[in-house]
Formats: sequence, C-alpha cells, structure tokens
Amino acid sequence: MTDAPARSHARSWLRFPIDNWPSRIYLLLVATAVAYFLIDRAVTRPDASFAAIYMLILTAPVSLLATIPFVGVAIGAPLNATIIGALAHLARARRS
Repeated sequence: MTDAPARSHARSWLRFPIDNWPSRIYLLLVATAVAYFLIDRAVTRPDASFAAIYMLILTAPVSLLATIPFVGVAIGAPLNATIIGALAHLARARRS
C-alpha cells in the first residue's frame, strides 16, 4: 500500500491532458490535422501537398525535433496537451 500516493500523483498528472476544454480542443485539432494528412496522402501523391505541415506545427517543438514525423506527433501532442491543461488549471486556481 505504499504506492497509493504515487498512483494518486500519477492520476493528477494524467488529468491535465483530458480534464479541461483547452486541452480537449487542442487534441481535437491535432486529430483533425492527422486525419487530413492521412486522407490527403491516400488521395494524392505523397509529395503533392503540404498536409503534414499542419500536424507538425500543431505539435511543435517536439515534432520538429523528432526524426520520424509520427513519433514526434505522438509524443508532442500529449506533452503539449499536458502543458496546456496545467496552464488552464493554474489560471483557474488563480482566478478563484
């Protein structure tokens, strides 16, 4: 039972990316950009458009540092959503 505080602490950090509207809207934008990229890639030739730019810019700076675009997006989106959620939580706490 010694790991109960650790689980509670982990849950408190896991709520930041999904427990507020700014993070949810951000993750929805990233999912839309990824869907647009995948649909565009299926319809057009791979080098015919700049569809990947949207998902890379939304998940910057992590996605710009990664060598494989989807790895950067997969790491950058939750990380940025956590930061957005923490800032939203901080702003809500300061307001009250």
